[in-house]
Amino acid sequence: MGASRSPKPPKELYTPRVGEVVRDARTGRTGVYQCPGYGKYPTVFLRPEGGGVEWEVPASEVELVPVAGELEPVRQSGVRSRPQHRTEL
Repeated sequence: MGASRSPKPPKELYTPRVGEVVRDARTGRTGVYQCPGYGKYPTVFLRPEGGGVEWEVPASEVELVPVAGELEPVRQSGVRSRPQHRTEL
């Protein structure tokens, strides 16, 4: 007889506020939370930050977008900064 596996507990749903910027974990896109969806399963509607067509996302795939202080800096390799010359007239 095989060992019985207990099912994984469901992921805790993040409930954003209307107008909050969140991330669609499936696609990595960010969008502005509009409202809950009306399907059989919990979904939400997001709209692109600059405006555009809404898309529907499973509520379990909505994530909080980290604030700037929580982001890690990215180093660009091979990019030289341009010297800043100032010409006085």
